[in-house]
Amino acid sequence: MYVNCNNAGMVFVEDLNLVGLSRVILGKHCLDAGFGQFFNILQQTCFKRGVYFQKVDARKTSQICPNCGTETGKKDLCERVHVCSHCGYTTDRDVAAAQVVAIRGLAAVGHTLGEGKFVGIPATQESACL
Repeated sequence: MYVNCNNAGMVFVEDLNLVGLSRVILGKHCLDAGFGQFFNILQQTCFKRGVYFQKVDARKTSQICPNCGTETGKKDLCERVHVCSHCGYTTDRDVAAAQVVAIRGLAAVGHTLGEGKFVGIPATQESACL
């Protein structure tokens, strides 16, 4: 696995409840995937390169419109497209969730959306000291 964050100023990830994920039906597969180990490697890589690393609140990232901040509701895994009934924003579901993570991360470092809106509550900083 190759992790490159040289061109990034900041890296944001969801603060996943890995213990909770391990208890669901695909739990063994989640543990085998090594999400926790990947996050640790990514955090260390960011630290070594002077890139800011932050975990953000993982709740409802796929249920919030990154364009207008409206909660769009729970989606089945088979629904692969995010469509906001409020503003009409349409994109891939994973892209929309990643945009929400980025917005939450930027909010954690003091950046706001156009009208000063924040999306969700960011978690605490992770890479200040290792």
